[in-house]
Amino acid sequence: MCTKPPLNKSSPVHWILDWDGTITKKDTLDALVNISAATKPSFPTLDHWNNVSKAYMDDYTATLAQLAPNGTLPSTVSAEKQLLAQMRAVEQRSLDRVSSSGIFAGLTKDAIDAGAKQAVHSRAVELRTGFEGFFRHIQHDRKEDGFMLLSVNWSRIFIQSCLGAADIVDVPTSSIMANELDNIEVGKPSTGRIISTTHDDVGIIMSSGDKLEKMKHTQLKGQTVYVGDSWTDIECLLAADLGICIRDEPMGSSQRKLAESLTRLGVSCLHLSDYKEADEWGVVWARDFAEIQDWIASKST
Repeated sequence: MCTKPPLNKSSPVHWILDWDGTITKKDTLDALVNISAATKPSFPTLDHWNNVSKAYMDDYTATLAQLAPNGTLPSTVSAEKQLLAQMRAVEQRSLDRVSSSGIFAGLTKDAIDAGAKQAVHSRAVELRTGFEGFFRHIQHDRKEDGFMLLSVNWSRIFIQSCLGAADIVDVPTSSIMANELDNIEVGKPSTGRIISTTHDDVGIIMSSGDKLEKMKHTQLKGQTVYVGDSWTDIECLLAADLGICIRDEPMGSSQRKLAESLTRLGVSCLHLSDYKEADEWGVVWARDFAEIQDWIASKST
């Protein structure tokens, strides 16, 4: 494997960002579920959500224990990718449960848009420190740079509405690679089924491997920087010219799992300021987007 050259910040960069826990301070699926619950108060949405969530965790734990007996997780990147590919079945079963539960049945685009605005204004959904400034810097000071969101989230309309409510209105739907509830984008009430929004061979984005395939399908030219926070980001982080892990202090559970995986695989993860000393995988960490903006705005390449 070739060692990646250090990123040249003075050249155009294509930024690929995860949504939940990366752009936002925490996962936003609860907020999306609460929007649906508010639209049909007589339906036991939250009970169904709790059942679906518990079934997912039970399935996840049991499947991981079967694939990695006694906690013997991989020590190589290729074996890690194989494990992640096998774990995709857990995500598929969970999506099937969500779709059949009726949690999102009857939800409309207008309800998602209004609910997203309320979630942002009430801080149920919060953007990470410095994201607005980072995005403005990319849009206005680095106009040759590209920008894309890549997420396993179930509604890109929800993501776009959240961004709009936070006064970030320049992100077209085509720049958000995420899933959607069926019928939402054509203005009809959803049946609650989760579908793909892109016409390619990847389909619904559920896993780390799906995200990597989506990234490959975009046929990006030039340098790529991927920013993520969890295990489902690991393959994109390793494949990009530079991967940036978002880390709180102390780290949250998803961040910690990603950090432990990188350590287990022998991937060094220095702070962003030391990116030139990163190993051949080119993965670093940053606290927030204010740090990332300061880094790209600094004169040193």
